[in-house]
Amino acid sequence: MTHIAFVMPDPEMVDTVHRAWALHERIFGKSEDLSYSVDFAVEPDEVLSRHFDADVIVCRGGTAAALKEHHCLIPVVEVPITSADMGFSIRRALKENGSLPIGVVGTINTIRAAYFIKKHFPVSVKPFPTSSVHISDLVDGMERAVADGCGLILSGHSTCNYCADHGIPAGLIYSSVESVFLAITEAKRCALVAHQEQENSLIFRGIVENVFDGVIAVDGDNRIRTFNPAAERLLGRTAKDCVGHSVAQALPESRLTAILSGDKSCTNEIIRVGNVNLVVNCMQMTQGDRRLGTLTTFQAAGTYADVEGRLRERLRASGHTAKYRFSGILGESPEILSAIRRAQRFARVDSNVLLLGESGTGKELFAQSIHNDSNRAGRAFVAVNCATIPENLMESELFGYEEGAFTGASRKGKEGLFEAAHEGTIFLDEISEMPLHMQSRLLRVIQEREVRRVGGSRVIPIDVRIICATNRNLPQMIAEGKFREDLYYRLNVLSVTLPPVRERGKDAALIMRHYLAYYAHKFGKGEITLSEEAAALASRYTWPGNIRELRNICEQLAVLCEEDEITAADLSAALPAGRADAAAGRPEGTRLLPEKAAADSLRDMERERIRQVVSRTASRQEAAELLGISRATLWRRCRELGIG
Repeated sequence: MTHIAFVMPDPEMVDTVHRAWALHERIFGKSEDLSYSVDFAVEPDEVLSRHFDADVIVCRGGTAAALKEHHCLIPVVEVPITSADMGFSIRRALKENGSLPIGVVGTINTIRAAYFIKKHFPVSVKPFPTSSVHISDLVDGMERAVADGCGLILSGHSTCNYCADHGIPAGLIYSSVESVFLAITEAKRCALVAHQEQENSLIFRGIVENVFDGVIAVDGDNRIRTFNPAAERLLGRTAKDCVGHSVAQALPESRLTAILSGDKSCTNEIIRVGNVNLVVNCMQMTQGDRRLGTLTTFQAAGTYADVEGRLRERLRASGHTAKYRFSGILGESPEILSAIRRAQRFARVDSNVLLLGESGTGKELFAQSIHNDSNRAGRAFVAVNCATIPENLMESELFGYEEGAFTGASRKGKEGLFEAAHEGTIFLDEISEMPLHMQSRLLRVIQEREVRRVGGSRVIPIDVRIICATNRNLPQMIAEGKFREDLYYRLNVLSVTLPPVRERGKDAALIMRHYLAYYAHKFGKGEITLSEEAAALASRYTWPGNIRELRNICEQLAVLCEEDEITAADLSAALPAGRADAAAGRPEGTRLLPEKAAADSLRDMERERIRQVVSRTASRQEAAELLGISRATLWRRCRELGIG
């Protein structure tokens, strides 16, 4: 509900307000959310007392000026004086007082109308402008009019009252329905703006009162204007005792007082207030060269550690997780069971672990299982492949960087992977591919248990367990000067060697059955079994790509099989020709399938095999995965074999 209060100096104008309001409703329609009232109060205190709950006050010049000088917080709309108003008032004054020279006394709102209409009357109409509506200025204007020969004064209510007390003929300037109508329109606009500002103020107040940081706003006179509940809690003061008071009076702590009333900004400055360390941020508020005050936020230093911890937890939840456990590792051979038991014992301690084994033996699966079986389970597990990170980016990726550390750096800086792994585990796969200069940085991180971001000066403590993996001979690399010996001994505190599939006997057939069932379900097929002959062939095959190759072969077989059983012939067709012959116990190059009869050499068989796979797949990447080789190797063999 919007309420407009009209304050008029003359009872006759009450009827004018009613008629203007009725006209407004006829034109724009009646609104249940809009009401008005009219009275004759003149003194500002009386007006504010009667209309403290009004949304807008509509009044005439003298009352409007007095209310504004009284610092009225309610919007005030002044009724304009039009040429029609001035003409009506002059004719009325002449009728009541005779044809006397008229002196129009008032401010610009009054004088403007007199200038436009003064030539339309048989008597002299002279404007006498005043600098304000104070009675002293109005009396001065009236005296100038009398001295200039004016026998009749036309002005506002205050001047007319003065003239009546001193026997000077005077007439009141009246407001027309049109003028009041214009004032109603302006009042509605002001009310709308006031409501919007009130809503914005409530939103701002809600934000300030509900943030966890203490917020203090100080004006240009160093008086406190805002003091939120968090500031009350942190400083042990109440807003009632602080708002409106000077900083020095409300907060006698010298360092905080200096920040609040100073002319410098600060960022993350730590000060002590009582028994609490506060992290303070202060911003100067200015308008051009004029200082409007300061806005200061602060928080207990310990809270930032809590927030950092929650942030780390959120980062972990966003992707740095370990999915696998020891129970998910397939195999029944003594070799794999021994490796699992050894890794399970290592999971109980926090020492660094080095996983050794050929490519595709499941080193990351073991790393995740160690993490999930340790007291760090549920914390971050950050996997890093050292071979895939460009050398020029490795330092910033692992250790992070500060704002402006290099061209293209984020303005906010970036947390490194070691920080993301805080209180959890970082898995450095293919550690042998890390450049020597980065090996020195890693060695220091392991020794000091802290990192320093690129471009930064502060050190960040970390609590991280390190698990590394490689398929290369590190002692040989040390002898060749390609790997640091001191780093090797730091990483090789505990080690687990993962057996290749060729040394795991019947595990190959067991794993094949698992993946055939997985892909059959994935592709919407029925149960796919593995014949005994195919299982025997799988156990004899050397699987140079280990689990990765085995899985790719299973996916290919599941896609291509038209029966519910994979035979030895099916498996032989899927395996590289020469290796399949050796696994089957036949001379290399023996043709096992009728459709291969045209192939008279291993090279022809390989060409035919690659051509078939490439023609059935959508991309070279997919073809390489089905063949169990890298994409680079596939491109090279296609070029050598003349496959387009």
